[in-house]
Amino acid sequence: MKKVLALLVALLIAAPAAFAAGGKIAFVDTQTAFDKTKVGKKYQGVLKEYYDSRKKILDIDADEIQKLREDYGKQSAVLKPEIRKEKEESIGRKISEFEKKRSEFNNELAKKNEELSTEFNQEMMAILKDMAKKEKISMILNRTINVMSKGEVPSVLYGDDELDLTEKVVVELDKKFDAKK
Repeated sequence: MKKVLALLVALLIAAPAAFAAGGKIAFVDTQTAFDKTKVGKKYQGVLKEYYDSRKKILDIDADEIQKLREDYGKQSAVLKPEIRKEKEESIGRKISEFEKKRSEFNNELAKKNEELSTEFNQEMMAILKDMAKKEKISMILNRTINVMSKGEVPSVLYGDDELDLTEKVVVELDKKFDAKK
């Protein structure tokens, strides 16, 4: 909440200065830009592929653990105590290995997501800077911001549609993406 208040105070201070300098204020919905652009879709595909390939490995391990548990359940009543204990420890080790692998997978996925997000944001910022210069915009705000990962709170509580640069950003990012091909 303190971050939101600080943002609002900063906007109240910066807005008059931007207008006094003859500039405009605009906004962009960065999530929509990411979702709609070709480069954003490419990155989403990369993340999905990355996720799917690792999920297959985890699914194989999970199936193996399930089969071991089922086999143990069928045999446990007739096994000698030392063999039962050995099988329980073996299953426990497999579960621990699985949990470790899943944790590593989640960390890898988060790192890959961060890497691709940073790359996308750099490309988008370059386009926004060019737009700001061409259209004499003093300030461009993000339509939504994440507040401590508990949902999105609009940083632009109201904005005339004429001030929304999202579609222009999508077009420019797609042009840039097509030019790289």
